[in-house]
Amino acid sequence: MNFSKNAIKVAIGLLLAVIFIANACTGGNGKNAPDVSNINVDVKIMRFDQDLFAIDTNDVDAALVQLGEKYPDMLPLFTNNIIHDQTNPEETAAQAVKSFISEPVVRHHFDTVQEVYGDLRWLEKDLGSMFQYYKYYFPEKPLPKVCSIISEFAVDAFTYGDSLCGIGLDLFLGENYPYYNPDVFPAFVRRQFNKDYICIRLAKALTQNVFDETPPGTRLLDFMLYNGKMLYITSSLLPEVPDSMIMGYTREQMEGCEFNESAVWARLLTQKLLYSSDFDEIRKLVTPSPNAPVVFQEAPGEVGNWLGWQIVKAYMSKHPDTSMKELLKMQDSQKFLEEAKYKPRRME
Repeated sequence: MNFSKNAIKVAIGLLLAVIFIANACTGGNGKNAPDVSNINVDVKIMRFDQDLFAIDTNDVDAALVQLGEKYPDMLPLFTNNIIHDQTNPEETAAQAVKSFISEPVVRHHFDTVQEVYGDLRWLEKDLGSMFQYYKYYFPEKPLPKVCSIISEFAVDAFTYGDSLCGIGLDLFLGENYPYYNPDVFPAFVRRQFNKDYICIRLAKALTQNVFDETPPGTRLLDFMLYNGKMLYITSSLLPEVPDSMIMGYTREQMEGCEFNESAVWARLLTQKLLYSSDFDEIRKLVTPSPNAPVVFQEAPGEVGNWLGWQIVKAYMSKHPDTSMKELLKMQDSQKFLEEAKYKPRRME
């Protein structure tokens, strides 16, 4: 999620992951990655969650002054956009904070987070590696501050301009955490609520933040390539993470996509879906869904985005000197497809 300083933009595809291996930030999938060992970054996660819940509820106003000095961007963002009661426009920041940190259920979330994430030095190390690649590909971007928060399940990871990143730790307490309402968070979503996905979710938020454009059109091809570029950049920030986890797929789902790649491409062409702008017809191919049987029976949701990623890979393989910034500026989907010379893999 990217919080613009002028408006809040909710990233398409929030909360879409499926877990199948033990560690998202220290895997290995044989991707070629640049040498970033000479890029120095120092990631220190600022514990906004701990400082917020340490506030004396008998003197919230004074405490917020001190908190605002330490978190000049995070505090107003948190009070105005994350915990503010939208039905009460007159609610002050102090009232919002006092109500939030006094709520017993929210206190329980905080206590659970401290048990699971009391020490985040391991995450600082993993994020340090990710930010090295971020600085390699986007050297003009500053290194943002990183804050951990409790949001009562409002956000998992987000950016605020170029200066701030946030991680909602209460959305990474494991898929079986009893407070995750299955009506709000279905099983295919809850499977990502694990510490192994923190790096992935933040990498996706950073990737969205570098996009200046929206999809160039409303056709399936436009969505596929737009989201395929996002997946390509996210994967480049996390070269040790398997593609399946970048997609949020299980091992079996990924193997199914790879085995059926040629058939999926053929189906999009024969059913005239590639150039369709009927969103109801193409929705499951490019947005969160447990499945997309329009292309093959066991196809996972967003299989169109996965195919778009393969097209982007094909383009970058044939045009290796293309920078990330140049890739993002390419808005002619048809021309991009033609120059990618994409040929789906055929499994024997």
